[in-house]
Amino acid sequence: LDDTDIPHRTKVAQLITEAFAREYQKMVQEITTSIGRVAFTSDIWSRRNLQSYMAVTAHYLIKTSSGK
Repeated sequence: LDDTDIPHRTKVAQLITEAFAREYQKMVQEITTSIGRVAFTSDIWSRRNLQSYMAVTAHYLIKTSSGK
């Protein structure tokens, strides 16, 4: 591998941001067309150095192409 084979850090950040935006829009569309309600769960924890984390998960049902 050469230096030219590895994208610059700003390019990687741009690609990640663009991918996030695409996936976020897909998720919003899927949730807005979900069947019934959306349930959320969350978890909060911290490391010994007091660095905190929070995870949020959405649970929902969608109708598949097979109708199930």
